[in-house]
Amino acid sequence: MLSLRPLLLAMVLALAPAGALVAQSQPAPAPGAATSPLTPQQFDQLVDSLSRAVAERLRQEGAATAVPAAPAATTPETPRPHAGSAPAAPSPAAPMMEMTEEAPFTEMVVDVLGRSDDVLAELPGVLDETARIPALLRAEINNGREPSTFVLIVLGCLVGVLALEVLLRLALRGPRRHLAGRVVGTSSLWALTGLVSLDIAILAVVWLAVHAVIVGLFGGPEPQARLGFLLLTSLFNWRLYMLAFRVTLRPGLPQARLADVDDAGAARLYYWASAVLFVAIALNDGRRVLEGIQSPPLVVAGVILLNTAILTALLLVAATALRQPMAQWLNGLVQGGRSTPLVATLARFWLCLAIPAFLILGVARVYGALTTSVGIQNAILMTMNVLLALLILESFMDRVCRLMRADLRPETTARERAIEAVMRCVRVAILLGAVSLLFRTWAVSGMGMMDMSGYNAIAAAALPAGAILFAAYCAWQAVEYFTGLHGPAPAGPAVPGLHDTEEMATGASRMSTLMPLLRVTALLTIIVIAVLTVLSQLGINITPLIAGASIVGLAISFGSQTLVKDIVSGVFYLVDDAFRVGEYIDCGRAKGTVEGFTLRSIRLRHQNGMVHTIPFGQLGQITNFSRDWATLKFNLRFTRDTDLEKLRKAVKKIGIELQEDPEYKEDFLMPLKMQGVTDIADNALVVRFKLTVKPVRPTVVQREAIKRMVRILPEQGIEFANNTVAVRTEGSGDPGGAAAAIQQRQVANDLAEKAAADAAAS
Repeated sequence: MLSLRPLLLAMVLALAPAGALVAQSQPAPAPGAATSPLTPQQFDQLVDSLSRAVAERLRQEGAATAVPAAPAATTPETPRPHAGSAPAAPSPAAPMMEMTEEAPFTEMVVDVLGRSDDVLAELPGVLDETARIPALLRAEINNGREPSTFVLIVLGCLVGVLALEVLLRLALRGPRRHLAGRVVGTSSLWALTGLVSLDIAILAVVWLAVHAVIVGLFGGPEPQARLGFLLLTSLFNWRLYMLAFRVTLRPGLPQARLADVDDAGAARLYYWASAVLFVAIALNDGRRVLEGIQSPPLVVAGVILLNTAILTALLLVAATALRQPMAQWLNGLVQGGRSTPLVATLARFWLCLAIPAFLILGVARVYGALTTSVGIQNAILMTMNVLLALLILESFMDRVCRLMRADLRPETTARERAIEAVMRCVRVAILLGAVSLLFRTWAVSGMGMMDMSGYNAIAAAALPAGAILFAAYCAWQAVEYFTGLHGPAPAGPAVPGLHDTEEMATGASRMSTLMPLLRVTALLTIIVIAVLTVLSQLGINITPLIAGASIVGLAISFGSQTLVKDIVSGVFYLVDDAFRVGEYIDCGRAKGTVEGFTLRSIRLRHQNGMVHTIPFGQLGQITNFSRDWATLKFNLRFTRDTDLEKLRKAVKKIGIELQEDPEYKEDFLMPLKMQGVTDIADNALVVRFKLTVKPVRPTVVQREAIKRMVRILPEQGIEFANNTVAVRTEGSGDPGGAAAAIQQRQVANDLAEKAAADAAAS
């Protein structure tokens, strides 16, 4: 040490400000006084004075240039204040380094390595400092309480608090199981809320017990009281952190479990989380005890290194052991279709992300122990806590959505849509809050890019803009909800008489047809208003933007008159309710089923499969085949000697039977009836029939009516006409047998051809 003092003196004298301070601290010699060489004692005193002056100067400069760190997040290592305990004694000044931006990276590395050598050299001192603890617990400085008695009291209090929690859970086992059983019933959300309330009530009773013990036994400033306060508050913190895992995992109550994992996976996750948190809090208590007894900073740093090694190894082992339950949990969120992109990424690569994160956290803790830069460590801890909180909240919202969908009846889909819209808004709000918190943590504390005043200035400008964007998102979700209630029906062929499909889709309602146009209009309006409002909030003058947009819009309107004509024509077609999605129309240029439309054109699907896209300005006259009702008329040919009254009664009976058929009764508006004779041919009476049905599947009903008439009328002696001429020669042995059979086959063929032709003509 003596060999380093001349070098230290030379370094001190090289600093002019420090030299001035030292000169002011030394008494000036009297005039004319003789100077004499310094004695060794005087030299040592001068070096000590200079050392103290330089240390004070460097401390002041470091305080002026160091970036203030943000308050650390609430972690298991965060001490909690207690009104009844005395403040901790200040620790002696530690030769900790201040890593500033001016220091080159190589010098920082050298300093950290040198500091690590010093810390490792002081590791044996941990045992010496630990051996001082029994001396501080002596009876004479702790109101006469013996150390052995104190240990028994503390252990009894800790065991009693844990036993109280266990007894409360056993006493409430019946109500908890009852509520868990009702989670799958009609009042599932209320049952889940009641179950969480019971857990919070149990923890509140535990907190009251801990507080009562602290006030009654450990409320003084003595070392025993402060140690008892530390252990009891740490125990409560452990149970408080485990409440979140208990609510999410529910090892014994799978009906109320938020995480989508099996019983074995939930138990493994819960007990591993309990073990990791217990070890982390215990290691942190050991560090706080050494700081409380004013151990040397190097010894405390060595303890932090040991704690970091133990905790990092435990986290890596836990991550490896829980790879399957965690993957099952995250994959359950992804498969539920309610996950955010962050959750989807974690589900695929969570283990590849967790192991490097734990290693980086360990390196950051080591760096923070060797230096005074703990910002990165706090930022990493905050990021991990935020990600865990997001995972738990995502599980809760996914569970709530599933419970709501289970309680809904098929006709109450509007409520389900409302719940999903609200959940999306809540999810976005939580993500915005998490991003804001992480940005502040990393920008202020982690990376030191700005101080709190700079962050507050940015937040003051960004908070209103973010609120406006969030309000715009909520408005869009409201538009999606109301327009989704009137979603268009699936398009399908609905043309009477020109297709062979057995099922046809009905046309959509007028409101559902207008919904796409209203949705696009609302989206554009929300985007324009939100962007202009945000720019105005950020201090940007939006008047030139509005004027420029007006001029550009005017120029576009003059240069694209056809486009404007199409858009205006489409608006009026929709206002007039000329067509709807799913209806079959004829616009002169093309025929087909309306599959959809845009602002300027309509898309028609022909019955043969091709798609026509026609601008609204070219539609012209619209003929709608699918509106309200469809009347089908068709002709059939009968022999000239047919009894028309008998035919009318037979057809009426067929119409009544067809109308009462369960498969077709919903289609009929008016039954099948005979209109009368429309023409008299050389060898036939042409009779017209009519039926009125809904415009859903008219040709299906028509074909069924003709099929029944062909089968039933000949059985009642009513014959269909044909174009054949029967020639009978004398001597014919069978005037009616073979000729009659041939005639009947010919009648059936002619009837089928005629029915197809009449159907196509109608």
